[in-house]
Amino acid sequence: MSALRLALPSKGRLLDDTLRYFAEAGLTIKKTGNTRAYAASAKGIDGIEIAFLQAGEVPSVLGSGAVHLGVTGEDLIREKLPDGPAKTVLVRKLGYGRADLVVAVPQSWIDVETLADLDDAAAAFRARHGFPMRVATKYLNLTRRHFREQGLANYRLVLSDGATEGAPAAGAAEIVVDITSSGETLRANHLKIIGGEPIVRSEAQLRASIAAHWPGETLATLRNLIEQVEAREAAKGRVVLRCAVPNADHAALAMALDTIDVSLISLEQSTATVGAPKAQAYAAASVLRDFGAPKIDSVTPDMLYGAGADVFERVRLALIGTPAPA
Repeated sequence: MSALRLALPSKGRLLDDTLRYFAEAGLTIKKTGNTRAYAASAKGIDGIEIAFLQAGEVPSVLGSGAVHLGVTGEDLIREKLPDGPAKTVLVRKLGYGRADLVVAVPQSWIDVETLADLDDAAAAFRARHGFPMRVATKYLNLTRRHFREQGLANYRLVLSDGATEGAPAAGAAEIVVDITSSGETLRANHLKIIGGEPIVRSEAQLRASIAAHWPGETLATLRNLIEQVEAREAAKGRVVLRCAVPNADHAALAMALDTIDVSLISLEQSTATVGAPKAQAYAAASVLRDFGAPKIDSVTPDMLYGAGADVFERVRLALIGTPAPA
């Protein structure tokens, strides 16, 4: 059997959130050795092999086709694989691992609030010291591209191997470009964010490799995984209502539910099953009572199947360029 290789981040909060996310979708992944081991088992969906990698390594193995799927941040995709849109397919944004790539300067630079201010300060710095300001970052490509687009000059990039936010205090740089989720670490190091919108608003993503080999068995496994993931996503924040609606006008009931953005899942033998966002559950129940429902049961579903077919077909077309056989 041609296994689907799935690359996951090997440590940290991103790993924990990823394992939790897939477990909720029915794919249980466990490391099979000690905490430093890279071997893993995957249960719940047949035909999946797990490769644990550093998050920054995932884009390159996706680009080369060494794995079929990978989870990593959008910031790393755009930094490590600049032509990522041409080499990978976004399956889904996963809703965790959110962080912004920002430009930060010392809080004492009271006259620097925008990138235009920074450009002026950089020119003055070079005139005064005879060399350009240093920018510490792990994101050389994204920083260079952003500064070029904004017309900034008079700077020199310095690759940061450690804690980037500590570079100004250590005398290693004057400016930092770093990833942050709350800005607290930057503030603790007496830095402030400038420039308005961040360079990148990042979150964890599931991406598929166009360069990988996609035989039929592997595509079938991909479909199973996508259907599970999309079923879990569709269930989030929703309830299912079930009740008897004796003698109800089916067409009128469906129309009444549609006006409050609630879907009629089925209406068989005078029994209605309705799917609704939690915020609309009371409104849906009121409609059902108006149509004669004496009692309404509600459940919070773990999975709602159906949405995965369209997602799979979109990904399949991007990967191999041909539609599924009829």
